[in-house]
Amino acid sequence: MSDLVEIVPGRVTLITLRRPGRRNALNTAMLDALREALAVADTDEQARCIVLQGEGDHFCAGADFGDVTAGAEGGARYGAGFEALLRSIEEHRLPVVAGVQGAALGAGCQLLAACDLAVAAEDARIGIPSARLGLLLDLEKIQRMAAVVGIPTVREMLLAGREWTGVEAAERGLVTAAVPRSALAAAVAGLAERVASCAPLSVQGSKAGLRAIVDHGPLDRMRDGAAFERHDERAIAAAQSEDLREGLAALRERRPPEFRGR
Repeated sequence: MSDLVEIVPGRVTLITLRRPGRRNALNTAMLDALREALAVADTDEQARCIVLQGEGDHFCAGADFGDVTAGAEGGARYGAGFEALLRSIEEHRLPVVAGVQGAALGAGCQLLAACDLAVAAEDARIGIPSARLGLLLDLEKIQRMAAVVGIPTVREMLLAGREWTGVEAAERGLVTAAVPRSALAAAVAGLAERVASCAPLSVQGSKAGLRAIVDHGPLDRMRDGAAFERHDERAIAAAQSEDLREGLAALRERRPPEFRGR
């Protein structure tokens, strides 16, 4: 594993961007290391949730423009690697919770948007300053942002170069909650543990179902039979699972459930 990205396995797996001197700006090596870390988490049967965070004062200040502008070949490689990373987060079997402090700008904002849940410091800076830099996002990135926060908010972000605080981002649905900076670590850990305590088959199936809707728009059982078939298989597995029996028993016995993912 690269020293640019740290992974700490566990029930809640921690993945940390470790380039604080550059405000955790993403270079090509970090993209590769992040995808590797996500792949490692995918093989850990004990993992229930992933927390993605940045070391130091910032979550991720954006792309490393030294790599982005390193000629046509280098720029193309970076673009393909970044899109692959975003899809790796979206398609991962485990929910990913982002903890956001300081800057989450440009590629950092897009990284945040690919996560399933997020908690931001109230004074975080979140946005995509492409209009102020003269850049144009590719259509996949624009579509992803629109799916998360809606067209009006994306218009303000991309046409006017607008940035938001963590509080404003929470109001727009870009993050789940905003808390004082001093409370961020505890809030992220609490949300991740809440996810990890839920039934894995239900959580993972719901994430996959939501991703199918985001990718394809409103689904119709007659037209999109394959998507419904995959989701139905997950629902049947959940209905026949030991976890469901444990959840019902815990409800009857008024105790916390102990889910095992089977």
